[in-house]
Order: sequence, then C-alpha cells, then structure tokens
Amino acid sequence: MNKKFTVVIVAVVLLVVFWVAMGVERNELPYATIGELENYQGKLDGKRFRLGGNVQEGSIVRDKTNPLLVEFIIEQGEETLPVNYHKITPDMFKDGVEVIVEGEFVNGTFQADNLMTKCASRYEGDIRQTQMTETKL
Repeated sequence: MNKKFTVVIVAVVLLVVFWVAMGVERNELPYATIGELENYQGKLDGKRFRLGGNVQEGSIVRDKTNPLLVEFIIEQGEETLPVNYHKITPDMFKDGVEVIVEGEFVNGTFQADNLMTKCASRYEGDIRQTQMTETKL
C-alpha cells in the first residue's frame, strides 16, 4: 500500500511541475533589440516582445482627444524606434527615463500594451537606508 501511495504522490508532483513549467513558458517574453526588430520586420507579425531603452528627449506626444494615447521614441544607443501606448502611463514616465515596453512590432512601430519605468536614483536612498539598517543589526 505504501508503494501505491508513493507512486500517486510522485505522479501528482510531476503533473504539478509540468503545469508550472508550461505556464512559465507561455508568460515568458523574448527580449529584443531595436536592430533585431527592424531586421526581421514582417516576419514577426503577431509575436510579442519585450524591449528596453530610454525615452528620447522631447519625443513624448499625448493625443489631445484621447489622453490615454501616448506616442514616444525609445532609444538604444544610436538606434531609435517609435512606440505607441494606449493606457495610463506610470508616474515616473518622462523624457530620458529608462523604460521597458512589452507588445508587438507592427509596420515599423512598437505597439506597447505594457509600459514600465525604471529610475535607479529613486531607489538609491532606499537601498542605502536598508544597508545601514542591516549593518546596525
């Protein structure tokens, strides 16, 4: 009876591991560079990607009739790419900030449905404070 119980437990554990692995694989987005997207334009239709870079200074344009529509240009070194985003932008979204966008590359424009900002200087104080607290303990 113990062998049967062990077999059932092992089977359930393997099934759970399989389900988790399948779920993680579906949610994983490949990271792409601007150059890669432009080189494979037309072959990437319908595929989702993650793209990172800085918002080009002076490139943010908000639609006057639809405040949720934002267009901007993302920079990676010398390469640039226009981005369209149709949701509420994060509070820290501004010129020059580092961003990560997720979405599809369509007709030379990145159609983002997720926009995340990153600002290391905002968290430096928190990290230093945490380190000081940890050293006191």
